[in-house]
Amino acid sequence: MKEIRHILSVLVIVMIAVLAAGTIVERLHGTEFALSHVYGSWWFVGLWALIAVFMVWMAVKYHIWKHFVVCALHLSILLILLGALLTMLTGQQGRMMLKPGETTHTFYIGNEVENHPVELPFTLTLDHFEVVNYPETHKPMDFVSHIVIGDTSGDEEFTISMNHILRRQHYRFYQTDYDEAGNSILSVSHDPWGIGVTYAGYVLLLVALVMMLLKQPKTYKAVTISWIVVLVVLAVLLHIRMLTHQLLPVLRSPFFSLHISTIVTAYALLLAIMITGIIALVKPKDKERLERLKTLSKSMLYPAVALLAIGIFIGAVWANVSWGNYWSWDPKEVWALITLLIYAAPLHEKIWKSFQKPVFFHIYGILAFLSVLITYFGVNLLLGGVHAY
Repeated sequence: MKEIRHILSVLVIVMIAVLAAGTIVERLHGTEFALSHVYGSWWFVGLWALIAVFMVWMAVKYHIWKHFVVCALHLSILLILLGALLTMLTGQQGRMMLKPGETTHTFYIGNEVENHPVELPFTLTLDHFEVVNYPETHKPMDFVSHIVIGDTSGDEEFTISMNHILRRQHYRFYQTDYDEAGNSILSVSHDPWGIGVTYAGYVLLLVALVMMLLKQPKTYKAVTISWIVVLVVLAVLLHIRMLTHQLLPVLRSPFFSLHISTIVTAYALLLAIMITGIIALVKPKDKERLERLKTLSKSMLYPAVALLAIGIFIGAVWANVSWGNYWSWDPKEVWALITLLIYAAPLHEKIWKSFQKPVFFHIYGILAFLSVLITYFGVNLLLGGVHAY
């Protein structure tokens, strides 16, 4: 059993190192290079597969099917990984340009060097394209394509805009860009298998996380409820800001306030854990005090990890609705995943017994916060990406 545990530990550490290195590679050599040489490489997929295999092996050895919540939690992770694999193997991502009055049934996948045409089972005709500005300003509020869809059943009118996509026979069309000639540029996504499996994993994960929080001791529940109240207040304030401020078109989505407030609440809890660890280590010889403060930190760790996971996957759903891709390996996404992996480790203290020692737990909680700092500040300042507004 120890050998399996140690191998899984090494694999997770290697994965964290690879993910961090991937964000640096993207910064130095560009997104396409990082996608082809790191995130889309056979060895990266193989590393995830090894982690999944050893997770299953550990699950069998520890008989986790006897504990519904634990079993559901780990099964959801496997479903998400399976969905990602199906998307990689069977999904298609491309672009198409619609010119006013012209009918097309083709989109293109590939890059600027080499494009491959893919035929659609229906046609699209752009009636007209318009940029909708904020009232009494010249600042764009939305980009809107008025189109006609044609197939054997007849023609149908539809409007595609930011955060309002067209779904048709497993194809999804997203408003991406336009040019000065009034041509509309759409992103096209075709992923008949991966999204369903991945979303099933998200739903199962949400159920498992909620049940995990409900099963915690009363003290833990009180902490969780308090921070959920903070989250709701923050979400309402952000939503009001969204309605009253002239945000970028893609940010004008109900997912905006949910995603940001959930992530920020999780980071606030992780900050509190770091501060608690510093306070605990002021007098490390007081064992009873160390244990009490460790209990306090653990009471915050459970909702922190749960909210971070929920926030990440709300962001993934938002990205899928807005851009047609629920995970693009953007540096902010990658470092949020790294942070989640780092903070999930102390939740497994029955397996990794070092976390049962208060001093080790507090030191880990202090050092782990470096990942939050990189995610929140470092990515914006050094790594860039679509999240670095």
